[in-house]
Amino acid sequence: MGLSGEEIYLSQVVAAKISAILSMIGSGFIIRDVIHRWRRRKEQQFLPIVSRIILSMSIAEFFNSCFVHFVGTWMVPKGDVTIMDETFPIPLATGNDFTCKVQAFFWSLFSLTGGSTNCALATACKVFYIFRRIIFSSHTHDPQMPSDVSCFFCLFFKIGF
Repeated sequence: MGLSGEEIYLSQVVAAKISAILSMIGSGFIIRDVIHRWRRRKEQQFLPIVSRIILSMSIAEFFNSCFVHFVGTWMVPKGDVTIMDETFPIPLATGNDFTCKVQAFFWSLFSLTGGSTNCALATACKVFYIFRRIIFSSHTHDPQMPSDVSCFFCLFFKIGF
């Protein structure tokens, strides 16, 4: 005997909340690490550009995981959902129309911020790589630098986002 559609949907909602917690923990560690490394360096008044991008990406992803995936269906108004011709109530839905609109605003804000910072990071890495290649005339491949394909894939994927 298989699971019903309602049980499958509930398990997906719970799995999204668990993965959101893990994402928030990971983003929190990245935020902590970037700030900790910056505070250790007394001579640097400002964060380097790549660290700023990573910090803003991690902050956006932290709040995106919190407001969209963890809070998830709690902000959705009570009602029914139809999936594959089966109708059942939305699990854990306790919100109203206002909370749904607030969640949609946060989803738009933090998803676009995370996507644009990902694009900026790919661009910054590529520009740094090109300047390094020009200045130092290093024609050998550096395994620490991303390849042309990966940088441009990230850039064009996020532009389409």
